[in-house]
Amino acid sequence: MKNLRLLFNKHIMKSLRESEREITISAPWGKIAGITWGNPDNPPVLLCPGRIDPCCLFRYLVMRLPSNFFYVAVDLPGNGLSDHLPVGIRFSVWDLVPTVSRVADHYQWNKFIYIGHSLGTAVGKHYLMAYPERLTRVVELDPVPAYHTVFPEEMKDWYHEVYGKHYEERQYRKHAGSKATAPRYTYDQIKTLLMKAQDFSEAVVEEIITRHVVPAGDNLYRFTYDQRMKSLFKLPYLPEQLKAMYTSHRTPLLTIFSSSSVDKGDFSRVPFVFDEEQWPHRNYKYMIVEGSHEAYAQQPQCMSDDISKFLLNDLKSKL
Repeated sequence: MKNLRLLFNKHIMKSLRESEREITISAPWGKIAGITWGNPDNPPVLLCPGRIDPCCLFRYLVMRLPSNFFYVAVDLPGNGLSDHLPVGIRFSVWDLVPTVSRVADHYQWNKFIYIGHSLGTAVGKHYLMAYPERLTRVVELDPVPAYHTVFPEEMKDWYHEVYGKHYEERQYRKHAGSKATAPRYTYDQIKTLLMKAQDFSEAVVEEIITRHVVPAGDNLYRFTYDQRMKSLFKLPYLPEQLKAMYTSHRTPLLTIFSSSSVDKGDFSRVPFVFDEEQWPHRNYKYMIVEGSHEAYAQQPQCMSDDISKFLLNDLKSKL
């Protein structure tokens, strides 16, 4: 039985990998770049990555998911190969929500499944509040930014950290700069920086690096990400506000926490995330997996079976 399952999984991986396509979707601010896997006639699944992460990091997880779906992973504005948002402003999570709408409208999806990681989970939660009728299921992978909180006595520090510093002259010039003004590095320096920043193996970095950098002459390279992406995406919510907003919807939700984020206390202010009874519509399930914030890419086997069952439940409900 185990050998049959391994063969079946390898068949799924091969069929999905062979179906991989690069896409570009037009938006008012520029292009949205992404990757698709599977048959476009199948039920859609949209995947949004974390801050500075390229969408190709989802490849490791998608290869272990059912082939019954059409998977679309996009680079958020200012990430990967997608264009940046207009220069000058300090954008927030809400400014990234239209990306989801644009992709859904492009494919003419009335309803779809959403999978987000890190910042992508915060974008998904805010999209769900704005369009509660469009998401049929949501999977959240280590949703640390979605649960950032700011108490009244912290408002001063929050403002200066998120907005005030952005408009200081030196920081503003850096944030408003183009790719042409970003620092240049050798290929080996780029690899070292990526491996150190996210604890990726050299093999993973080699696979994702083409969405992270562009040639800058003299055998040097520049990162493609928007410098504003380095700043935290905190919104000034209180824990009770998050609870009221997030637990009010009825959309089935599977949240997967990494043990490293839990151990660091990233969710200590929002204990309701570890109590399924606090979600009045009984639509919430969670699990904790051993690993880092990037566990979905580094060890997808620790969560792929649970995600697959969750997705297939939605597929069965449509039959």
